[in-house]
Amino acid sequence: NNASNTSDRMAISAMSHMMNITKPQLLQLRDNCISASINDGSTPSGYKLRRENFLQAMRDSRISIEPDYQVLEKLFTMWDRNSYGVDTLTFFAGISPLASIMDVNTKLQFAIEVWDYKKTGRVSRISLVRILQAINETSSYFGDKVLIPRQIVVIVDDLFDGENRLEDDDAIQYEGRVEKIAS
Repeated sequence: NNASNTSDRMAISAMSHMMNITKPQLLQLRDNCISASINDGSTPSGYKLRRENFLQAMRDSRISIEPDYQVLEKLFTMWDRNSYGVDTLTFFAGISPLASIMDVNTKLQFAIEVWDYKKTGRVSRISLVRILQAINETSSYFGDKVLIPRQIVVIVDDLFDGENRLEDDDAIQYEGRVEKIAS
């Protein structure tokens, strides 16, 4: 793909070029939102973020410049379908491509890093499926073509086949493996 040809560019990538939020700002916002989340185990990551806490965290993180505030607020509304809150880490993995204007590999690497807020350098099979589903969800909001759930599972299974698992949690080191996902 020729990155300079805008007809080949995904809408989520085009939007990232319009956004002002940086990777460090998104990580700070994620950390502020984790602190403001309810840790009740009701979501896959264990953290549930409510709208009012998200909006306050954006203000606390000094994310008020348009279009960032408006786009992130609308994405939160899309994710929070029933107004009960969103899974904090899944939401941030899903919106992470907006903070990167780089290639798909870089966006995927950053999405995994956003999920890995404890900085373990590891990702489990189920976590990687959730990360890719989250990116899919956000991409669909912008009208991009998305993968069907089975395609995501096949991609993750292909990555994990033959990899050395760490301990007994079915996790692998993700550094240097992102290229395999993107190809």
